[in-house]
Amino acid sequence: MSEGLYRWIPLVEHRGRSGGTLIMLQPGPRTDAIPFQIRKVLYITDLQPGHVRGGHAHLGTEEVLVCLRGACTVELDNGRGQTAVVRLDRRDRGLYLPPRVWRVVHDFEPATDLLALASMEYDESDYIRSREAFETMAATAHEPCRPVLVERRV
Repeated sequence: MSEGLYRWIPLVEHRGRSGGTLIMLQPGPRTDAIPFQIRKVLYITDLQPGHVRGGHAHLGTEEVLVCLRGACTVELDNGRGQTAVVRLDRRDRGLYLPPRVWRVVHDFEPATDLLALASMEYDESDYIRSREAFETMAATAHEPCRPVLVERRV
């Protein structure tokens, strides 16, 4: 893992006595919880090979991405040379992304469904959509990205 770009959050699956599987997403201090109050939920469905999502960073929003069905690749970087490529292919773990991390999501398997949980409601001024503006911001940032926990295997 590239320190500070992401971390995995294990999402515990519960098998129902009457069938099915339950995966609970809730905020809190536990290692299997979302590390922020959820203010926005995005459900992106019917993603296909060739589609590309993301291509932006957030100034203050934290996010957790969960691939509910299918798989996709997430490319991450902080604009200062720190990069990571992560494959989302399991519904039982979430990919935590802190603010100020550029993300591009691509390489979707057919019919992929992606869930995004965000710490802030939609606010266009929180988005950094220009790669050039992002790199300028990263180069002139005075404070390092907020530290996150080191990845644990689940």
